[in-house]
Amino acid sequence: MASIPPYGAAALQSRQWQTLTGTWTPQTYPSQTDISVAPADWAVTLAEAKQFLRLSSAHDDNYVALLVEGISEQIERYIGTDTYIRTRRSYWERAGWDLELPYGPHGTVSSVVSIDEDGTETTLTVNSDYYVQGMTTKRIRLLSGIAGGSFIRVTYESGYAANECPYAIRAAILQELSLQYKNRQDSNTPSRVSVNGLSLEARHLLLPYMSYSL
Repeated sequence: MASIPPYGAAALQSRQWQTLTGTWTPQTYPSQTDISVAPADWAVTLAEAKQFLRLSSAHDDNYVALLVEGISEQIERYIGTDTYIRTRRSYWERAGWDLELPYGPHGTVSSVVSIDEDGTETTLTVNSDYYVQGMTTKRIRLLSGIAGGSFIRVTYESGYAANECPYAIRAAILQELSLQYKNRQDSNTPSRVSVNGLSLEARHLLLPYMSYSL
């Protein structure tokens, strides 16, 4: 295995990068993550949401569906976990040797691509150029000649399978749905106590599922 390339002036000069400290620092966590294939459904369905809100007509179906999606995304950002399966792409501008995939739980890693400064993409080979490590929380271990300056894009499956999202997370979605739907038009309703945009009741339900970076 080739030696790890030095981080410092040589790396900065070769890639024409600048940093506040003047040294090149490898990234473990991605600089950007987006969704390439949206979830087919959500952890709480429209029918379940209407039943919880005791709605029998279809008058507010579009609004309730938007609330479910918006609240689900808000909770996913808060706990760092996807409530339903979707395909994500994460990008590293200064890839180190170990790349931590965000969100989860993680399923199949479909591709790892190296991108040079000219934008030329090279699809890497699993167990030759990189290893996938971990079970439900996965990371990518890059091998010799790949890390130490490469732009990397990883495409992978993230989120709970249908009907596998924990009850506490689903309950938190319904808790927030009830508050936001019922208080949407009443200007006399007092402001509710919230932290990070979520009610304290929802936060208590989500506490066991918080993700922390050590």
